[in-house]
Amino acid sequence: MIMKTSLNILFFLFYIGCLAQAPSKSGYVCPPCRSTCDQQQFQEPGNCPTCGMKLIHQEDAIQTEEFFFTFNNTRYSAEIGKHKSHPSNNATIVIIPGHGKTDFVGGTHFYELRQFFTGLGFTTLVWDKKGCGKSEGIYEHHQSIESSADEAIAAIEEYKQKNLPGSAQIGLWGISRAGWICPLIMNKYKPVAFWISVSGTDAFDNFRYMVENNFRIEGRTEDEVKKLMHEWDYYVNTLRHGGKSYDQFVASTQTLFNDPFYVSLGQKRVSETEFNSSAEYYKKLGDPFDKETGLYILAPDFENIVNNIECPVLAIFGEKDSQIDWRSTKAFYEKTIGKNSKAKLETKSFPDCNHNIMKCKTGGLYENLDSYNRALCDGYYETMQAWLAKNGFAK
Repeated sequence: MIMKTSLNILFFLFYIGCLAQAPSKSGYVCPPCRSTCDQQQFQEPGNCPTCGMKLIHQEDAIQTEEFFFTFNNTRYSAEIGKHKSHPSNNATIVIIPGHGKTDFVGGTHFYELRQFFTGLGFTTLVWDKKGCGKSEGIYEHHQSIESSADEAIAAIEEYKQKNLPGSAQIGLWGISRAGWICPLIMNKYKPVAFWISVSGTDAFDNFRYMVENNFRIEGRTEDEVKKLMHEWDYYVNTLRHGGKSYDQFVASTQTLFNDPFYVSLGQKRVSETEFNSSAEYYKKLGDPFDKETGLYILAPDFENIVNNIECPVLAIFGEKDSQIDWRSTKAFYEKTIGKNSKAKLETKSFPDCNHNIMKCKTGGLYENLDSYNRALCDGYYETMQAWLAKNGFAK
């Protein structure tokens, strides 16, 4: 009897020990963050005390699979994401980021967004740009939008060869610079089922708009902004057309190149050698500036390209976006996609939200969002979920 009781106690202790070591189904984990807390388990929701990232329910963690593709003789690292607990039976959403280096594969880049999509039953497809993560080569910050579109098509085509559930239907989600890239993808790769555009673009470079808005946000008076932008326009027009000496060029742009905000952007005046050849350079390019606005045309023939989109499009904007002219983009989409019988456009703008659809006060490039806990705007994810369901993409 004593022996049997002892065995029962030992079995009970062993069972309790197993429970303690086994991950709790109701527990939370730190998302991949490349830190010591990566995948650390917690009993309560909140933020990770080590890296500060929002904890996720471990049943909602993304199950990933890495693969590689080649573009322009360079090997890229890509990652497929699925929900850990239920199958991904909907379409695959390809995530196209904006400017800057990426940390997708095994990292944190857009992790919350990817978790949101996989939680709806979608597969996500991401990859690291050249020179980032395990992708080979040297990072190119000024990679052309045409090259970025071709890179995305190479990733999609390699992925589709796997014939995984959901790979038959491809949708695009893109932010900022992706507003140029996604239409180029759809122009060359027709079987795109839908496009979610976040803080998208019209045909023109957005730098002038971004600089002018942020001068104001950084506290410059209207007279100061007027002078700064006058110098900026002078700077660009002189580079385009010449007709001034380099000394005149320098003397006429002193305020601009001594402004702390402008300097913080890494902007440097061209050298005398570059100055002397710039007019000829732009002439060879065909002077790619809009005659009416004077803005640089970043995407030639963009209106015709966007007019050829033949799928549902959801365009999302933050009304305090200081980086792109969201009203101009919205009007551009409405006169192109909105009037195309083969497409279907829906737009949504969020008040008090910035370029990244995060809660803000000013929308400034350098605004500290800690007081908002760097939170996304209310209704942002819900808008995408409802739109995907309404258009038959989320089951």
